[in-house]
Amino acid sequence: MPKTKTKAVYSNELKRYRKRLNLRVVDIAKLMDLESAAHISHWEKGRKLPSLVNALKLSVILNCPVITLFFNHIQEIRKDISRKRSRIRPNDFNQL
Repeated sequence: MPKTKTKAVYSNELKRYRKRLNLRVVDIAKLMDLESAAHISHWEKGRKLPSLVNALKLSVILNCPVITLFFNHIQEIRKDISRKRSRIRPNDFNQL
């Protein structure tokens, strides 16, 4: 049986904050100098993550901190890092 590739979903609040400001996807794309609004759509649907520069631009445009826009995803990252830290001996952190 062939393996099916699972697509990651990156939960975010982009659409909610965009709608609060009565902005369309194309408006955000224009403000970010993007050729297509498809990028914004992919980010809002959690299909892809924006680059750091684009996440910062979204933060400015939507007047909302990046951590708030991607809070659920950041929580998942925190859990993952916490699990990994628990497997590392405490002395390993002293060497960093």
